[in-house]
Amino acid sequence: MKAMRVIIVEDDTALRLSLTDWLSKDYLVSHFESAEALLKALNDFDFEDGVPTCLLLDFQMPCMNGVELQTQLHLMGIDYPVIFMSGNAVQADIIDAWRGGAVDFLLKPFNVDKLNETFLALFQKCEDIKLSLLPAIHKKVVIDIPISQREAEVLLLLGAGHKQQDIAEMLQVTLRTIKWHRANLKDKLGLNTLVELARYCIEHRASIEGIATRKLKN
Repeated sequence: MKAMRVIIVEDDTALRLSLTDWLSKDYLVSHFESAEALLKALNDFDFEDGVPTCLLLDFQMPCMNGVELQTQLHLMGIDYPVIFMSGNAVQADIIDAWRGGAVDFLLKPFNVDKLNETFLALFQKCEDIKLSLLPAIHKKVVIDIPISQREAEVLLLLGAGHKQQDIAEMLQVTLRTIKWHRANLKDKLGLNTLVELARYCIEHRASIEGIATRKLKN
């Protein structure tokens, strides 16, 4: 059964650890205390191993909530089945979750057997689906991309979901400079939306990283 992965995001420490201990008996489990912590750790996951993956998200969390995390992951091209948990969700919250693509919504305190049934049904349904970002072959193909080293750096950071103001601070340049690079990327590559940009970064990461690190190699 451990050929299936569950990623837990829950700010209640006791519940998070309890779920981790229980689910680890049958699944590959990773757990995070916040949406921000998961987003920061995404690059550490090897999603190309073909392991079916599900997200178990707390609906109400400080800062970024579960639906906002679900939306951010979708914009980055990461579409895993999502099961939400909530202690006091109203009908509007549940509707928002379903619209975002949730496969189930569990009200706390939920029955452990119910959660297990949900996972079994989900993974059985997704048994032949490869829940990875993109096939590994895409990351290995290197193509010629007509962008500068700095534009490649900006592209990677935008593709990772960073805001333009944050990128300006990370690269120690002005926001106006980042907006100028963003406009150049739009003109050169036709990347008009964040979804297009994120998917392009995933598909051509090896090529973009090669350009971004070119100055270090020279």
